[in-house]
Amino acid sequence: MTQSMLASSDSNEVNRPRRTRAIGACALLAVALWACSSSTPQQTEPEVTAEPTSAPPEVTAEPTSAPTAEPTSAPTAEPTATGPKSSGRPPMTAEGKDKVTGTFGQTPAAKLTITADQSVFRIPEFALNDGILVTFMIDKKPPKKAKGGIGTVYRVMAQRPPAEETSTVSSAGPKFTIKVPTGKNASANLAVGEIGKDDKGKETVTWKVVAPAQKEEGFATFELADFGNTMLQVTSEAPAP
Repeated sequence: MTQSMLASSDSNEVNRPRRTRAIGACALLAVALWACSSSTPQQTEPEVTAEPTSAPPEVTAEPTSAPTAEPTSAPTAEPTATGPKSSGRPPMTAEGKDKVTGTFGQTPAAKLTITADQSVFRIPEFALNDGILVTFMIDKKPPKKAKGGIGTVYRVMAQRPPAEETSTVSSAGPKFTIKVPTGKNASANLAVGEIGKDDKGKETVTWKVVAPAQKEEGFATFELADFGNTMLQVTSEAPAP
């Protein structure tokens, strides 16, 4: 009996460490479980899902009207010269001490000079339609002088041969011009007298006054639209309004 008790005692001594180790293991396991249960649960990030997006709106081209041509004005004709083209010929010149006579036509132009005082009568090219006998002279015995007249009286006449009487001619182009001395009269005008006849056959003169078209020292140039049997004299009278 004693031996069996000793054997049992030895057996208990042998099994004691195993129980101790089992108890320790259980304790460690319990501690580990407690630690896991007491730790803060790990937060998981919420799952992000893309929100559905609506399809982009369909772009449709707006209807456009058919292109229309801009209204254009009708083409205009290029301006053309109203008179004939210049011939390029130099003017005919004639001069005399107190009288100049010559026959002149459409072309070329003509320049008639009285050398006594350097007065000049000019006929532009194409001013005459046919041959005209033109006389430019100093009238030493005028039938009548102009009111306010100053200095020399001139006469310019037109004749259509073979006729001997004078006739009025009008310029078919630029106007005729006459340049006469004015002396020291800075405000000189020109009295233009048309000679006619009264019922008794006596010469009469009808005067009008024109302003100069151009002035230079000692001279003035005047324009005439026509002439026939015409007297000319510088005057201090003013042109009619």
